[in-house]
Amino acid sequence: MRYPKPDIIEKDNFILLVNKPAGIATRKGESPTLVDMVEELSGARKRMMRVAHELDAQASGIVLFVAMRDSEDSPRTQTHPETSYLALVEGVFSEEAAQIGETVTGSVSHSSGLGATPSPPIRVVESGNGLSLLRVRARPDLPEQIREHLAKIGHPIVGDHKHGSARDDLHRLGLHANGVRISHPEEDKTMRYKCPAPASFWLAMGVQPPADAAINASVEQDPSHVKKGWDHVAGWYDNLIAQRGSDHHTKIILPGVMNMLDLQSNERVLDVACGQGVMSEYIVLHSDVDEVLGTDISDALIEAANTRATDRTSYKVWDACDLSKLEHEPVDAATCIMALMNIEHLDTVFKGVYDRLKPGGRFVCVISHPSFRITGGSAWGWTMDERTGQQVQFRRVDQYLVDQSRTIVMNPGEVSKGKQAVTTVTHHRPLSSYINAATQCGLVIDGLEEWASQRTSEPGPRAAAENNARREIPLFMAIRCKKPG
Repeated sequence: MRYPKPDIIEKDNFILLVNKPAGIATRKGESPTLVDMVEELSGARKRMMRVAHELDAQASGIVLFVAMRDSEDSPRTQTHPETSYLALVEGVFSEEAAQIGETVTGSVSHSSGLGATPSPPIRVVESGNGLSLLRVRARPDLPEQIREHLAKIGHPIVGDHKHGSARDDLHRLGLHANGVRISHPEEDKTMRYKCPAPASFWLAMGVQPPADAAINASVEQDPSHVKKGWDHVAGWYDNLIAQRGSDHHTKIILPGVMNMLDLQSNERVLDVACGQGVMSEYIVLHSDVDEVLGTDISDALIEAANTRATDRTSYKVWDACDLSKLEHEPVDAATCIMALMNIEHLDTVFKGVYDRLKPGGRFVCVISHPSFRITGGSAWGWTMDERTGQQVQFRRVDQYLVDQSRTIVMNPGEVSKGKQAVTTVTHHRPLSSYINAATQCGLVIDGLEEWASQRTSEPGPRAAAENNARREIPLFMAIRCKKPG
């Protein structure tokens, strides 16, 4: 694997400060370590350089090396480094929470074995898109102190799946050592050095990065990949669908799609925007198809899918809007499950599916019902039925024909219980948009089904009305198309 090289921030005969890229261990871990790279960067030196403080392999930012006077010297003793960090965390971190974080006297346990330590001081820098950027000061010899503490108070660092993070906006740990204050080992003065965080930390919040964020362009990922597809919710979504399971998927969508596909032995199937491959797995378990290829734009979800791949399933990172260029044999059937609402260019998806299908091939897509499930344009309501004197739950539709895009919370039930919101962008379109996109590329629609939720309410005065409304007003719509031939 090719690793990005660290940038040198400051260098003299006694100290060396570098900007460590995320994914590289400081001194213990997979080779090459930062120590290996610094030796190559700095060349032969009269004094041996030793690292003065630790930084998590998954984190980026400033690391200090100090020249040793003799074998007994400790770099930390020489320089007394004090480090500040920027942490991109889940949730909106209030000023009240920040004050609590600064004054709390409790402690957290540490895998380093150095014992408990007071909570680090915290200040809110910016927030947006359900995320907060925090400035945190912490002891440089406790590399997991910040991660453990923020997770404990309900704001895990983005990408820190070890400590419960559900988001992966940056494809890395959202922790960056952005500053250090040291006592210079040879000069009688205190010196401060800065190392601004990557621009991607701000882009993930939907905020314009500061001008100096470009300093880190060489060691951060391409900002265009931030929030690629569903990468930023991959951890949460994989846990929901593949590990815990969704009753809507297992009871309604998966068996419903199988029935509409009517798969035959030895057929090939394309699963578009497959996520972590739940539909693909279901197909091979319930049919004698020869092969299922799953594609998704999210690297993280495809990585999750590949961990469950079988001899009849394979997965590939591919944009659903670019299927016409996919190099693969024509398929007998294709699916796209609960994804078209999150894809901006509908017509290119249908055209790509048409190009990949054999003549006579079938395509089944499932979407949230566009007539009743309109983000910001529909809601449940209650009224009194004058004929029966009973309360009735109804579905109110305020707008339908206008296309719109909105950010939605995907886990409202968990949010109501105090969990952090997981968000994505959804595109509402009227039913005619789906019909026209299919027929204009040459597909023929030969089936349409509307599926209602099978959930039931807890016993109560409104339970009967809620259950009736749930049965009568469909949650999903499934469309089946065929390629003539």
